Amino acid sequence: MARLRAAAAGGRGAFVLLHGEAGIGKSALVARVTEGAAASGVPVLAGRAVADEGAPAFWPWLRVLEQGRELGLAPALLEMGEGPPEAARFLAIERTVRALLAAAEPDGLVVALDDLQWADDASLRLLRYACGELGGARVLVLGTAREVTAPLAGLPAHTLPLGPLTEPDVAAYLVGAHSSWPAYVHRISGGNPLFVRELARVLVQEDRLAGPATELPVPAHVRAMAGYRLERLSLACRALLGGASALGEEFDVSILAGAAGVEVGDTLAEAIAAGVLVDDPDTPDRLRFAHALVRQARYDELPRAERIDWHRRIAGALDGTDRAHAGELARHRVRAAVDAASRRTAVDACRAAAAVADRALAFADAAHWYARALDFADGAGVGDVERAELLLDLADAAYADGQVTEALAHCIAAADLAEECGRTDLVARAALVVRGIDGPPNETIAALCGRARALLRDEESAIHARVLAQHAGALSEYGQVEAADELSRRATAMAERSGDPAALFDVAHARHRLVTGPDSVAERLRLGARLRDLGAVPGRPEAPLWGQLWRVDAAFQLGGLATVDVEIAALDSLVDRLGWPLARWHLLRVKATRALASGDFAEAERLALAAFEVAEGLQDVTASGLFYAFMMDLLRLTGRFGEYEPGLSEFGSVPVAIVMSVHGYYCLAAGDTARAWAHFERLQALLPGLPKDPRWMPTLGLTAEMACRLPGDGPKEVAEFCYRALLPHSRYHLADATGYLGAVAGILGRLAVRLGDPDTAVRHLTEAEALEQRAGAPAIQAAVRLDLARALVARDGPGDRARAAELAERCTHTARRLGMAPMLAAATAFAVELGGTGGAPVPLTRREREIARLVADGLANRAIAEKLVLSERTVETHVRNLLTKLGLANRTQVAAWALKQGLRT
Repeated sequence: MARLRAAAAGGRGAFVLLHGEAGIGKSALVARVTEGAAASGVPVLAGRAVADEGAPAFWPWLRVLEQGRELGLAPALLEMGEGPPEAARFLAIERTVRALLAAAEPDGLVVALDDLQWADDASLRLLRYACGELGGARVLVLGTAREVTAPLAGLPAHTLPLGPLTEPDVAAYLVGAHSSWPAYVHRISGGNPLFVRELARVLVQEDRLAGPATELPVPAHVRAMAGYRLERLSLACRALLGGASALGEEFDVSILAGAAGVEVGDTLAEAIAAGVLVDDPDTPDRLRFAHALVRQARYDELPRAERIDWHRRIAGALDGTDRAHAGELARHRVRAAVDAASRRTAVDACRAAAAVADRALAFADAAHWYARALDFADGAGVGDVERAELLLDLADAAYADGQVTEALAHCIAAADLAEECGRTDLVARAALVVRGIDGPPNETIAALCGRARALLRDEESAIHARVLAQHAGALSEYGQVEAADELSRRATAMAERSGDPAALFDVAHARHRLVTGPDSVAERLRLGARLRDLGAVPGRPEAPLWGQLWRVDAAFQLGGLATVDVEIAALDSLVDRLGWPLARWHLLRVKATRALASGDFAEAERLALAAFEVAEGLQDVTASGLFYAFMMDLLRLTGRFGEYEPGLSEFGSVPVAIVMSVHGYYCLAAGDTARAWAHFERLQALLPGLPKDPRWMPTLGLTAEMACRLPGDGPKEVAEFCYRALLPHSRYHLADATGYLGAVAGILGRLAVRLGDPDTAVRHLTEAEALEQRAGAPAIQAAVRLDLARALVARDGPGDRARAAELAERCTHTARRLGMAPMLAAATAFAVELGGTGGAPVPLTRREREIARLVADGLANRAIAEKLVLSERTVETHVRNLLTKLGLANRTQVAAWALKQGLRT
């Protein structure tokens, strides 16, 4: 386009015809050219053809001439003189073209003519005559048309077809949008830029840009614009497209023919020729609308009776065919449901679609169809028992999809109906739907179990055993251990008498929740093996999942990371088969912890973020807390303090012992001693009464870490308490699927240092170093080596200092290799103290030295990124690298280093 404009300015004018559907960007491109021309002093005149039968001849040219009065132009140029009409019109055209050519001197002229598909014959004649004269003129004529009609095709023009945007184009336009939006917007808009812009505007107005893609309301004016191609189709074609629009964006031609009851080939060919439908030669049995908005425009036009009739006929054509898709059939049955019989048919179709979706592991779809079945239950002859069953089916699907709160609400509603009908079995089923969940949901689960037990009374059955086991598990979550233990034992005996696999699974699950202390690792392994041996459990497809997760936790506690790897491999295939978001979340968490233990911090962070993304779709309040607890361990090891705020601070404000210990230790490592003290003082009062559950050992361990570092007599008293409490567990690791903190022996060694017993400290830390070596946990091993080196110096026996120097040197190399900035700084300083080199620093690159200087000047990463024209993420990476290379822990130390190096004064 720039080349043609330059040629016109040099006396070689031309006519350029841009064509493409409405909203494709023709006017925007013309506007860009005309704005550029006007900015350079070239006059610009514009006209537009209209689809109004009352518009006068030459209408677009009349607008051009009106605007060009200062150039010697005027609408009067096109007034007819006396004489034969054809001759008078010719003379008017010739006179006007001469005037236009004269007006182009000396600066040139750009004429823009929009919507030429509607131009009258007289306007096209003038354009044709002008094209013949442009070769030696300084005139550029820009025309736009939605399609190249026969009259336009005969013009000597440079034609420029404009196609739709690609999905990457849409993604580039939707800056900052959730990754799922570009595909959705591209599909529904067909890549039409105007439609993309309008849909983006809706996203911004409804503040939905950052969230995952869901159905988007399409503005009425956008649907109207999309349907312009329908206007020129025959009545028969428009009628058939009504049925096609009811079928969907893409449809099977034979189904449409069956619903229409006529031959449809010729009629559909008309729609293809008009660009309303798109034909793929590789799938001749299927057609699709040019884009979703065209289909929506036609569907919105259908009168209610016609729309319902089409859905009824389509359902009839789908029913009983091999190609019938249960969900598609259900959709048409629902949209044709207007009386008792059709509503009953809709309910049955929805249940069938839900069952198919459930088998395909599409649990959200299954929940949708069960909910739709319930929507049509009134007036369809659905009784209370069937309604309760539907509610429980819906609850099962919602639970499998991770929607715990919704599932429990459906269970309560189902239990209410079932009690009224005297259906004890359904009340019991309602109590068993949601399982394996921590936290507040267990209060509701316990209440449902209580209702079921009141009806079951003394019944000896597998279902009663399962309810007892479920009740035991829920009570154990609230610390009612004695009551839970009694129920668990009753449940186990009853389940074993029944021999029912589902009952045996449920009692194993309940028992596992009661044996969560550190000394019960052998029983947890046995329970996991028992689930493995049970194999497939009817109604409990997740049974192998829990067995493997229990074995993973036990393997972490025993330091058996090789065993964890074996279980992860088995979990991968199981989670794929199960399809539950909850199962995917557990798998990602396990993998993240395994990566953290091996020192692959980048992979650990990636997996943790992936788990967090899955957790956002789950109604489990503990999920976000586990993510932030994990990230605090990772950030503490890498020295990236201050990231992931305000989430970390919000998490740290929860007044629960495990949270206070995790956040307190993080704050202490980050230099926020005041907040660390606040957490520590509250923990000091809580420690003696902590229940020995899964949180007991990490709470004690992290509180012990704070006691080792905080000054004063209070921390020393806590150190003595923690040492005595943890000593019986010295052979274990403080680790499970939620995180890896290392061998308990390492904590005992640091506590012994705090208590002034270097001999005991060396013994514990030597054991810990061997345990981490055997486990294959280099990051924690490096930390233990540094602690052992310090303990050796404190003991100061023969050869201790030489051994300490060697350990510090090895710690330095590991910390540099893994990117552990705080550890590298501490180990380097300690090695230098001992007279070693601390490991020669790796030279900084030119860019790293430049960023170090700016960091020393006090600039934040964002300001550095703007100054150097880099992304903020790139700057973060450079800062992290230079901290690691220099063995520094924070930006203040960078400033001191820069001053010493002469980078700043």
